[in-house]
Amino acid sequence: MKSFSKREADRRMFLEQVRESKENGYLLSSKKIGAGAFSKVYLGYATQEKMMQNYKLASDLRSKRHSMVAIKIISTADAPVEYTKKFLPREIYSLNVTYKHLNVVQLYEMYRNSKRTYLVLELASRGDLLEHINATSDRREYPGLEEEEARRLFRQIVSAVAHCHNVGIVHRDLKCENILLDERGFIKLTDFGFANRYSLKNSLMSTFCGSVAYTAPEILMSKKYNGELADLWSLGVILYAMVTGKLPFKERQPHKMIHVIKQGLAFRQPISPECQNLIEGLLQLKPAARLGLQQVATHRWMLPATSAIFHRVMSSIGAHPECSTNQEKPPAAQAEPGGSAPHLPGLEAAAAAAKSSEGPPKEPGKALPAPRASSATGAFPARPKGEKRSGEGAPGHCLLQLPSPRKTERPPRLALYRPSLFTGLQPFHHLPNFRKPGSALSASAYVAGKRLADKPPGARAALGGPAGLSKQVHSLYALTPCP
Repeated sequence: MKSFSKREADRRMFLEQVRESKENGYLLSSKKIGAGAFSKVYLGYATQEKMMQNYKLASDLRSKRHSMVAIKIISTADAPVEYTKKFLPREIYSLNVTYKHLNVVQLYEMYRNSKRTYLVLELASRGDLLEHINATSDRREYPGLEEEEARRLFRQIVSAVAHCHNVGIVHRDLKCENILLDERGFIKLTDFGFANRYSLKNSLMSTFCGSVAYTAPEILMSKKYNGELADLWSLGVILYAMVTGKLPFKERQPHKMIHVIKQGLAFRQPISPECQNLIEGLLQLKPAARLGLQQVATHRWMLPATSAIFHRVMSSIGAHPECSTNQEKPPAAQAEPGGSAPHLPGLEAAAAAAKSSEGPPKEPGKALPAPRASSATGAFPARPKGEKRSGEGAPGHCLLQLPSPRKTERPPRLALYRPSLFTGLQPFHHLPNFRKPGSALSASAYVAGKRLADKPPGARAALGGPAGLSKQVHSLYALTPCP
């Protein structure tokens, strides 16, 4: 009897939600695509009238060529006061300030009444990242994603988190279940229920939140923590789960999880050394020792196109790619958030070889920056005359001589450069205004007339007066492509 009455109450409540959604321009379906502690997410459709009224909604759905949305219904009457007064406003604020990023789920509209709050969100129809990892593992008959796919998805995750941090938002609940995929395979970061804003870069927080398996150790130890650094730990757990198909630390109790974390990170299946180095850089027990987002984005595993050139050249001449300028390995870098890049052993030798064309090597012990190669020629600098060969260098150094690019296979181009017809002219520099050429208020006519006054009468007549020179200036800028 109780089950029947509960089903009847649920049916009446759902019909109320359908009616309220229709009054606001949305058709609510019975397909439930998600659920939370105080909310349920249903598939919905935007009506044509609503799309004509809501530009944000119409512009996004027009590019997707459908009218489907996700409608999150929060039962504010049943939720605790702390959630409705504290966490729900933070979620709505975070979704508003992170709007218009490709890898962050979009909030189209919000409407409410005394019982419920409705959030109309962007639909990600391919489920969450955890489901994708499990399905891919079953298809491959091997746990985890291939590193190439994991790299593509992880770049998007890092981009989304960096966007949130740039606008002053920390997520604090990053996990595979809160990362969705849309119909095109793009990452969509969602569920900002525990997100918070911060004004100072080093401000500390104290709220215990998140899932234990993804939560940073300083939060588990009930310490005040930096929200950005806590997100970095969660990114390391996500990347580990993507490439191995398993979580790095398995424990439900927070105090036991601390003990498991202190035992160290174990890789139960083979992955590339670069990926392992990146995961270890994120899963550092000390928050200040973790890699910053900029260091993650420029890590050699995240940029395989550049490091592949150096590794292929080094292996072709018989040199080990991990050779560095010093015989001894330097201690592991403990970078502050947003600080300089850590020591990357695989790139130091390549940087030394690239800098050899500019002069003698720097003092030993100073790490050389990685070279910027805009073309194949830039990746293979020529050796100047009089420079010593690799066998004549100082002892204790590994000097690599790169062969001529004409004698080696051309690597893939890293960047394209299109020269302009007039390289001396800079775009948006002394551009004429959009008035008619030769008019009294035209900037180009004013400049032309001023220059024409300094010319002899014969040259003045040949140019045809200020109006003729102004037309020449306008035609010059009109034909000049921006570099």
